[in-house]
Amino acid sequence: MNQELSFEQALKRLEEIAQKLEQENLNLEDALKYFEEGMELSKFCSLTLQKAENKVKVIMKDSEVEMEDLE
Repeated sequence: MNQELSFEQALKRLEEIAQKLEQENLNLEDALKYFEEGMELSKFCSLTLQKAENKVKVIMKDSEVEMEDLE
């Protein structure tokens, strides 16, 4: 997978893959290829969200410490 892909681009590609996998005329080889790509994209999106969540937690914690210092 291209690591230069943004979260939004990866999510859009995941949506495209889901649509392709829903097609009834998709052969097994193509379905497996799309599934594998989708799993990689899903992992990338999950890790990206996890990093963002951790960053928000750090910012919130830092903000709480600053507020306590003002009291």
